[in-house]
Amino acid sequence: MAEHQKDPAAVRRARQTLINLMLALGASVGILLTFMMVVPRDDSNRIQPVDYISIAQDVRASTQVDVIAPTPIPTGWWANYARWRDTTADGVTYWFVGFVGPNNQFVGITQAFETNPTWISLKLVDFEIVDEFKPSDEFTLTEYRGRAENKSGEKLWIYTAKDSNDAVLISGTASRDEFAQFFKLANLPFND
Repeated sequence: MAEHQKDPAAVRRARQTLINLMLALGASVGILLTFMMVVPRDDSNRIQPVDYISIAQDVRASTQVDVIAPTPIPTGWWANYARWRDTTADGVTYWFVGFVGPNNQFVGITQAFETNPTWISLKLVDFEIVDEFKPSDEFTLTEYRGRAENKSGEKLWIYTAKDSNDAVLISGTASRDEFAQFFKLANLPFND
């Protein structure tokens, strides 16, 4: 019996097919890398500053409610959000303004009217109490810190009046000194 020998032409064609496949793959990767290096990218901040002072003035004019709008804010800080919500499912009307600092830290101020225990409890789900401070018989300031992974490093203070269901919540990732500045600008006592 004759031993089966491979046709040299078939071997050469198979080898050439593999070489052509590798060359095509290399060319494709090279073209892709060239496009990735040549195409410009926009690294600018897509969140634009908002004019929270004019928004607060509009809220005051339309609702006759004196909302907190700290001014002037510390150097390097800017407002990225300001909203008035009066049609909420839970019935709590609130004003929220958020600020971003030079190192991407943030401070959010929520001024809520006619709150209820459920609304406050929902705000505290991921926080644990740190301290309570009574600047006077009329007011209480309670400090919290984030305990859940998504709130790690975050701080929260709730400022409540004795004879009112209104509350001011100040939260964020800023330093304690930066929070103290925002409390001062909002004319609220702070436990230094």
